[in-house]
Amino acid sequence: MARSKAEKSNYGYFKVYYKGKQFYGKTLAEANAKRDAFMQKEQAGIDVLTHEKSIFRNYAMHWIDVYRSDCGKTQHRQYITMAEYCAERLPKMMKDITVQDIQKVINSLSCYSPSHVNKFMTTIRGIFSTAAAEGVIMHNPMEAIRRPRTKKVEGHRALDPWERDLVRTTCMDHDFGPAAMVMMYAGLRRGEVLYLDVDRDIDFEKKKITVRGAVAFPNGTHGEITDGKTAAALRSIPLVKPLEQVLQGRHGLLLTKEDGEMMTLSAFERKLDSYITFLEAKLNGCPKRWYGKTREHKALLANGKELPPWREVKIRCHDFRVDFCTRNYEAGIPIKTLQKWMGHADAKMIMNIYAKLTEEQEQANALKLMGFMDTD
Repeated sequence: MARSKAEKSNYGYFKVYYKGKQFYGKTLAEANAKRDAFMQKEQAGIDVLTHEKSIFRNYAMHWIDVYRSDCGKTQHRQYITMAEYCAERLPKMMKDITVQDIQKVINSLSCYSPSHVNKFMTTIRGIFSTAAAEGVIMHNPMEAIRRPRTKKVEGHRALDPWERDLVRTTCMDHDFGPAAMVMMYAGLRRGEVLYLDVDRDIDFEKKKITVRGAVAFPNGTHGEITDGKTAAALRSIPLVKPLEQVLQGRHGLLLTKEDGEMMTLSAFERKLDSYITFLEAKLNGCPKRWYGKTREHKALLANGKELPPWREVKIRCHDFRVDFCTRNYEAGIPIKTLQKWMGHADAKMIMNIYAKLTEEQEQANALKLMGFMDTD
């Protein structure tokens, strides 16, 4: 290293100068070591001043504004949430963040789906990669990060026949029932159901449902009216008889809060949870809190018999939409027609569902053939 002027301060510390900067140490070797570390960063192209003062939260937010400026509001909010999650768990200064610090944060995501973890890691990797390229940090710590094992998440599915019957036969007994029917018999998304107005969007004479927009939640629980997920989201769908019978005589928004206003996201989720609880009570003959406590159940237990197993209802909101797509496949509806009814910009997702169903049908047919041949 280049030699530089050294002197001892009035407080007993050694002081070394380099390019007008001062480096202190209890010993001359310590002061020289600090100077040498500064020179190494300088030679590596590190912006030393920025390196010393960069705060992760500030840098991450600036990175999102620059590199994720072309995404939608909802996606932008997700990126901010990811950065905030890291900022709360990592050292404040960029220079102090180690590989182990980040690995601990990534490990905490093991309870999430693989797709969420991948998106999270891609975002944080981009932040640190850019910081390394700009000389804010000496190296990218994400290069040594390992992806954690994540939970196995089942994809959305079509309903079983008993689930479909349960929804249909109880649809007038719960506030969410008509909305469930619309999603199941017309394939509407959550936001589209929240925006559906029976007087405006249902044409009983022409047997048609018109999707004119949707409610999105880019900034939390309070919704904003949009033109839909894609340009193809604005569409018309046939009004089938089971759905027509449910919607006849209804007016205004299909789903509202108690005061008649448009639902918030949290209100929708509470209503859906209430609906699933209601379905389970119908299916099992009593609410879960009364399981084992009813007169019939007590009689069974008194006679030494076992209680019937509690049957859970595991329907998710998007499962209704997948069920609609599946039943169209069973009805032989062409992909292009269903693409329009589903409101997809392209047919890729529908083709994936159709391909899966075709494979399942082929396997079922193979079993039928084996059973038939085995009787010879």
